[in-house]
Amino acid sequence: MHGVELRPTSTQPPSLTSSSIATIIVSPLGMTDTLNPATLLSRRFRFDQIPDLTGKLAIVTGGSAGIGYYNALPLARAGAEVVIISANADKGTTAEGEINKNIQESNSSGSVRWSGCDLGNLKEVDALATKLANDLKRLDILICNAGIGQAPFGLTDDGLERHFEVNNLSHYVLINRLLPLMKKTSESSPKASVRIVMQSSELHRFAPGDTQFASKEEVNEDRDGSRLYGRTKLGQILHAQQLVKHKLLSETYPILAISVHPGTVNTEVQKSWTESYGNIVGKALEMFTTVVGKSAAEGAEASLWAATSTDINEGNWRDFQGKYYSEPYGKPDTETDQAKDGKLGDNFWSLCQTLSRELLGDDV
Repeated sequence: MHGVELRPTSTQPPSLTSSSIATIIVSPLGMTDTLNPATLLSRRFRFDQIPDLTGKLAIVTGGSAGIGYYNALPLARAGAEVVIISANADKGTTAEGEINKNIQESNSSGSVRWSGCDLGNLKEVDALATKLANDLKRLDILICNAGIGQAPFGLTDDGLERHFEVNNLSHYVLINRLLPLMKKTSESSPKASVRIVMQSSELHRFAPGDTQFASKEEVNEDRDGSRLYGRTKLGQILHAQQLVKHKLLSETYPILAISVHPGTVNTEVQKSWTESYGNIVGKALEMFTTVVGKSAAEGAEASLWAATSTDINEGNWRDFQGKYYSEPYGKPDTETDQAKDGKLGDNFWSLCQTLSRELLGDDV
């Protein structure tokens, strides 16, 4: 498979159809708040709550469209230098131009630049991660947003099930290559301000009950698209926990790893429902998301809260370390028993370690 598409979602606010109750309110950044159920039922972290990020640097995977676009834009508006990573050059350069124009018009000191990378090609991921680790002077925020949705089973050119490689394994390599730079950054930053955010989902509850993350053969088994997606969302929750266990041990210069659920979001990634389930069931699921779903901008709020909120700070950061949240300021420990299974987490980490060594020829 060539050029894995990362969250192929529109950069524009969603259109309001006759089937939608999406009455809108203009927000401080000129975007829109919908009054859809998913928005009304969720706690909020609005973009004007992001602190000043002048001098900080962030990376957002899948940052050229959808939720990732609305991760990158407000971070840059708050003064950060943002690197967005995605596979599609047209979308990447367009997003870069649009966001930088917005930043200039707002007189912000931030900026955005696009780096192309197919997250379904692990050597390409490793090369970019290594280059960024060498070229960047610091890294304060890493939002692991890119991913394949509820699309049908498929294999990458690396011979791995595409949901697993793009959503999980590529981020394992990216994070591990960038961690030394993040650790260096943490030594000269406010305590607990350097953060890794995993864009998980409540659909981790759809992970197969027999998930073990025990072997390449297991993850390569042909399964239903929602199950494959759910398993990777489970993997992202486990990934944050395992980062704490294996890599983020410093109490003096802590780096936070937090996983979040963006909510039910109305973006073009929902078209994968039709890919997996056909025109009748799939279209019905798409319509449901259109009617109840948040906008992409609203879907970005949970990850922006985890990445930037000063309500998570030196005094309480241990309460948030490795936790999963289904909304900003949400209640922790609401994930499934699978997502709390330490053995399953160990297996996930070990499998990522084994497969990255197999594909790259050395330990990451």
